[in-house]
Amino acid sequence: EVQSSVRRGLVFHRYSWLPTPMAIGNEGRDLLGYLFLLIPLEFLMTSQRIVKDGNRHKAVMLSGGLLALVGSIKIGFELIHKEPSYYDMMEILPNAPLAEIKRGYKRASLRVHPDKLTAAGGEDEEAGDEAFLALKAAYDVLHDTHLRDLYNKFGPPGIENKSDTSALLAGLGFFYVVWLAVAYLLTRRKSVARAQTWSFTGLLALGIFEYQACILSFDFLEDALPQLAMFEKIELLHRLYPIYLLGARMAAWLIYEDVDTYNAIVLQRLHAKTDMLLLMIRDNYLAVTNNKGRQPDSTKLPLPGNQTSPWGVSQDSLDQAFRPLHPAMTGQSPPAQGTKGRGPVAQKGGRGISSLVWFFGVYFFFQWLLGRGS
Repeated sequence: EVQSSVRRGLVFHRYSWLPTPMAIGNEGRDLLGYLFLLIPLEFLMTSQRIVKDGNRHKAVMLSGGLLALVGSIKIGFELIHKEPSYYDMMEILPNAPLAEIKRGYKRASLRVHPDKLTAAGGEDEEAGDEAFLALKAAYDVLHDTHLRDLYNKFGPPGIENKSDTSALLAGLGFFYVVWLAVAYLLTRRKSVARAQTWSFTGLLALGIFEYQACILSFDFLEDALPQLAMFEKIELLHRLYPIYLLGARMAAWLIYEDVDTYNAIVLQRLHAKTDMLLLMIRDNYLAVTNNKGRQPDSTKLPLPGNQTSPWGVSQDSLDQAFRPLHPAMTGQSPPAQGTKGRGPVAQKGGRGISSLVWFFGVYFFFQWLLGRGS
């Protein structure tokens, strides 16, 4: 197992000159994969077969379950098959002291030493030499305090570009530029607009963690993920962000209420009632002026339902004639009815209070996050 890890590490070291080599997954594959996954997720969330009864919770449960299943399988596979770090080669933890690094190097060198592999007859001489040289290069990095710090922050590319880390920081910033644009495009629709704030907040929190790790050398995930190096934790968080973004879209769609469409429907009903009232006034006026005692011509009005109404038509008939047809109104909960049949009661200040709570929650979260770094 150690020999295999050393050889895989050597291959990774050979191709470290490639653009942004990654130990866990691949950003380009993530972008394409989750964009393709968005197609079945949107189908599950908007299919009339699923939300035909107005139950958006069922659609979100199905799409969320699919997202969680695909994401967990993908990340689990990438963690199992990740490129071995220098710590993995020596079977030690990233926070191991120098004495533990020496002991780990000694144990691993005894297993991959060319003379021992040749005597065992299990490996050819060239492969044994390469594995031993890769292990020696890893030990030289971890034995040096400055090189070990660069490796913990940036991985093998940090060692390759130890004289100029500005290019490495620029490469890390490329992730935020790409996903900032993707998050903006995926949350432009009105029904998921609230997710834009959540996705940008998550990206900002990830940026603060990466700043603390790469600039301040502070790792507050050390207790949660002690077996991963700092740069591997950053890459793992990068792999988790697309799942967070798509999950935020689902949550925003679940709690969305199309107030504009509802107000338009209410306005249509008001116009209909006004037209009916004008028709009744006209008929009454004609009856009075002609002095024939003629009753209003109710045959021109829609037939009333079981319950009569001052407008000459039942509320059920109005609901049927002006039922919500906007796709965003699918599954929207009916408005709360006021007392004594006075119609829907407006909820004032609901969005303002939730926005205020979200603002203070995010503020104190970032204060805590920055406070841990200091």
